[in-house]
Parts: sequence; C-alpha cells; structure tokens
Amino acid sequence: MPSSHFDLIIVDESHRSIFKKYRAIFDYFDAILVGLTATPKTDVDRNTYDFFEMEHGIPTYAYDYDTAVYTDHVLVPYYNYEVKTKFTEEGIHYDQLSPEDKARYEDDFAEDDTLPTFIPSEKLNKFIFNANTVDTVLQDLMERGIKTAGGDRIGKTIIFAQNKRHAEFIRERFGKLYPQLETQHPGFIQRVVCDDAYAQSIIDDFKQPDKPPFIAVSVDMMDTGIDVPECVNLVFFKKVRSKTKFWQMIGRGTRLCPSLACVDAIDGEYTGKRRFLIFDYCGNFEFFRQKPNGYEGTDTKSLSESIFCKQVRIAAALQDGAYTDEKYQNWRKILTETCRAEVGALNPELVSVRLHRQAVEHYQKPEAFVSLTETDKGTLMKEVAPLISLDDKDEAAKRFDNFVYGLLLCELEGLPGLSRAQKQLRNTAAMLEGKATIPQVQAKLSLIREVQTDEFLTSHDLLRFEEMRQELRELIKFLVDGAEGQKPVYTALADPVLEQTEGKTLDSGYDFGEYRERVNRYIMEHRSDTLAIHKLTQNIPLSRGDYTELEHIFTCELGSKEDYAREFRDTPFGLLVRKVAKLDHDAAMQAFSKFINDESLNAKQIAFVQKVIHYIEQNGYVESKAVLMKPPFDQPILFTRLFDGKTGSELMDTINSVKENATHVTA
Repeated sequence: MPSSHFDLIIVDESHRSIFKKYRAIFDYFDAILVGLTATPKTDVDRNTYDFFEMEHGIPTYAYDYDTAVYTDHVLVPYYNYEVKTKFTEEGIHYDQLSPEDKARYEDDFAEDDTLPTFIPSEKLNKFIFNANTVDTVLQDLMERGIKTAGGDRIGKTIIFAQNKRHAEFIRERFGKLYPQLETQHPGFIQRVVCDDAYAQSIIDDFKQPDKPPFIAVSVDMMDTGIDVPECVNLVFFKKVRSKTKFWQMIGRGTRLCPSLACVDAIDGEYTGKRRFLIFDYCGNFEFFRQKPNGYEGTDTKSLSESIFCKQVRIAAALQDGAYTDEKYQNWRKILTETCRAEVGALNPELVSVRLHRQAVEHYQKPEAFVSLTETDKGTLMKEVAPLISLDDKDEAAKRFDNFVYGLLLCELEGLPGLSRAQKQLRNTAAMLEGKATIPQVQAKLSLIREVQTDEFLTSHDLLRFEEMRQELRELIKFLVDGAEGQKPVYTALADPVLEQTEGKTLDSGYDFGEYRERVNRYIMEHRSDTLAIHKLTQNIPLSRGDYTELEHIFTCELGSKEDYAREFRDTPFGLLVRKVAKLDHDAAMQAFSKFINDESLNAKQIAFVQKVIHYIEQNGYVESKAVLMKPPFDQPILFTRLFDGKTGSELMDTINSVKENATHVTA
C-alpha cells in the first residue's frame, strides 16, 4: 500500500496507541493525523503533545471533564468513599496484635523457626491475603453501593484487584459471605484475568444488564476500553500511581444510562443513572491530591529488544584488546551470528521493517559485525532492536538471559550495580536449590551451589558466567509460581478501619485552562477580522502595531501577562497564533513557489518540498532543521543527501523565513 493511500487517519486512544510498534504505521503514511484521547500523556518518552508536535498542554480542541459532567451532562459524576484500614495504611505489626491474633499470626507466618515482626502494607494483596480486610471491603460495597432491581441486587460493579490470586481470594470470600447470591444467580461474582480462557465471555456477559456477573473482579483487563453504561460501582482495591491509568479507570463508570432504575443512600430510589460510586481502599485519591501528575511509567523495552541490545553491547566490548584470546572471540562470533540471524528473520513485508530497510539489509551481512563502531551500536539499538522478536516462548529463561547479560555488562563496561546483581544471582541460585526435588534442578545442583560461593561471584570469569547462563536458564521457570515467586500466605487478622471520608472529589488533573481555551477560541474566531492574526496566516511580516495588538489581546483582553507566561511560557505571540490558526495553503505555496516551479528539481525533491508545505500548513512553521531529519521527512532519503549544498541552503532559508515572519517585527 503506498504511503499516500490515506488522506486522513483518526487515531483513537492516542495516549497509548501511537507509541511502540504502532508508531511505524503513522510514520509510514503521509496523511493528516487526528488523535483522540481522554488522557494525553506528558511523559518524556511517551508524550502525546510531542508526537503531534503541539504545544504542551494545548490540544487542538479540548472538551474537559467538568464541562461534560456539570454543563452538558453527557457524563455522570462520581461520589467517592475513601476508607483507610490499619493494615493497608501501616502494615501488620506483630507487637500491636491482640493475643488471639498473635497466635494466628505465628501459625500463618512462622517459617524455619523465624517469625517476621512486621509485614509492610506493600505486601498485602500481593502474596499476603487477609480475610478480614477483604471482608470489610465487600461488606462496605454491599451496604453502601448503588443497587438495582428495586434495591434487591447490587448494581454492576468492577473491583480492581492487585493480581490473579487477589482476584480469586476476593471471589472466594464473597462466596463465604453471600452464599445465597451465588445460589440465586450462579456466577454472581467472577474474576476477569487474562490467563483465563473464558475472560472475554465474562466481559461480554457483564455488559448484559440483567445477566451475571454483577461483580467483575478485574486484573488489568477492565481498566480501559470497557463501555458498560450500567456500571455504577467501582472499587479500587489496588494502588494506582499513573494519572493516565487512574482517570481511565474512573472513566469506566461515567457513561449515561437514562433507563436504569437505581437505589442509593443519597437520593433513594430513582430512574436514570445520576452518579456512580467509587470505593477507594488504597489511598489513591489522597495520593493524586498530593501528586496531581502521579508517576508515569517509562517506555519499557520488550525482553527481545533488551536482550538484543545487550548482545550488541557485549559483542562490541569483546573487540577490546584484552579479549583477543580465541575463547573470547569464539563467544563473540556466537553473539554476532545470533544477532545477524535475528535481523535476517525480520519480515520485509512489515511496514515497521520497511521503514528501517537500509539498516536491516546492512546488518544482515556478516561483514557488518566484523568491527562494530559507536554508530553501528546506535543504529542497531535504536533502529533494529525494536523490531526484534525472539521465538523463545520461555519468558522466565529470557528474563534470566537479560539479567545475566546485564551483569556481564557491569563487568565489561565498568557500570555500577555489579554487587547488587551478584547478590540477586546468589539469591536466585539459593531459590533454585530450594527446588532440589525437581529432577532437572537436581541434575544441576553442583553448579547451583557453586554459583552461591564468593569464589564464583567474584571470579570475573566472563565465560564461566556465560556457561552458567546457558545451563541454568531453563530452570528459572520453576521459580515462577505466582506473585514474585513467593508462597502466598492466607490469614484472618482483625484489620480495624482507621478513617473514612466521603464526597471529597479530585481535580481531574487535566487542566487545559480556561485561559488557553479563550486564547484558542479567539484566534480561530478572528482569523480574518483581526489584522495581526490574518497576517500570520498569510505569511506577512508583523509591524510594531501588529505586535502591540497581539500583546494587548493576550495579556489584557483575554487574561494577564502571568496567565500567558503560565500557560505558554516564552512562546512568541506570533508562533502561538501560527500553531493554532495554521498557515494558509496559498500563502505556503507562494512561499515555496521558487522550488515548485524549478524544472531542475527531480520528482523526489519536489515531493520533499510538498511535504514541507503540507507540514507548515498543519503546524504553522518548522521549528528547526532537526525536524527535517525525522519522520516523515527522513524517508526515502535524508534532506541533506537529497539536495545539493546550494539548493538545500536556499530551501532552509525559505523555511526559516516563514518562521521569522511570525517572530520578527518590521519597522
């Protein structure tokens, strides 16, 4: 399919769908992109605004949560209950337990004649499950949650659980507390976990208003993208620290449902969903009050990508004169042949591969790996590695490969973290020794014990570490038996409620600003009747009077200088107008007419100029030459190679002049 096939591409859920492997699709097609999202990301490595080359915090159009809920009434508001229990807030302190609970604690937690005196709250619901804590949550939901069916049945409810075991434990406790509901409505509460083959059918059933399950206990599967208007209760039974994810999860309850008959403690019985309830038992609301932007995760590499990058780095490090011995060079040959084979296995029909065809074809050749330069390393790690997908299905083995390669790089590159990695390796070997009844582990027991010695760990014998990796990698799967490889503990200790608050809402955290909205609206509504704005859309230089007019509009009429600085920082008035109002097509064509009409330019050069014109029409200007080195300008050939020095310089001057006409003031 040619890159010009589409004129317009609409990207839904663009806070996540534009990144990683899908980005190649949008880089390939030369089309206008329209991104839709309720939660734009502003992370360094996953920034929605940067992808669309927008000013941070200034979307092309923003429809904010408060307007949707309280003005236009196209979404329903939430009412929240926040509950803090002693264990979820402070952890479990043995010394603070009652005599009865101390005895139970000793029975449940004693191991090898040792007894921990403190269990941190972070471990609760990961591999330590307390029946009384779960019972408190479920009973609170059943007593205070919005009900349907004349008040006889809890309304559709999503419980966000920590992990698979936690979800199952919640389901089991509900069955113990409310066995009659399971009898009346088999499947009244169900867990929704990706490992379960029937998870999608449970979601489909949950979407049916009068069909069980009425309570879905979800582990990451119903956080986003689930549209169930009848959902009236959300239970946060896990900590969420990503603002994007938190608001996506809240969005599961916001849908209108005009015909739903509800009963709650606020309005009694009524028809038409007026609100949904949020029960928060893990301090999420309090966290986002203190840290409105939360903690967004980094753009994590896949295991295949990480392993490939480390193999490349090790192969490059082994070029050093200290490793000229045949044994090291044989190892290097194995690494480079492995990398080359992985590149060779890439499917050239994939768009993502075609976009990096030059690099892929180059590193399929044996001579490309003879001596890896810093440029080679950069190209392999940035362009090729994200395309790699290893066939090995043993995830635990791949994680071990990645870990050991990291340890080896600490040795080879003198990186920090070596002692920590050695300690982790010792612990891994110790856990394997604890599985000695497994025949495969027993066969490697002598090596497993050797790995735990100081002599081995501090030997600096790279080849011995590599041999160890190969021999132990297939045993690591025996350590993966649930949450962090730790044996679950089920207990029933009294967990008193410390504090309860309700109705204390949270600012959405996505403040697109009334001031910004006023500025955007003014610019769009006055493109033709305000001379300064009209000039900017027509690529006409501004006079001193034009600049003064813009300054008065933005810092007096629509707001203050402080408002402008807060929202737009040091962005010049002219560039802001250009970003919002764009550049007129005819004006853009006129600016580049010299090149469009230049018969000496070939088809590829003309196509590049057309790309520049299209870009400036959509974005108002080109920030710098660096933009021309990135998609969509870097394919099929770089700007610096496409034009001779004189023509390239003239084109760059024209590009800069378009920007300067929005920033420089004429006398």
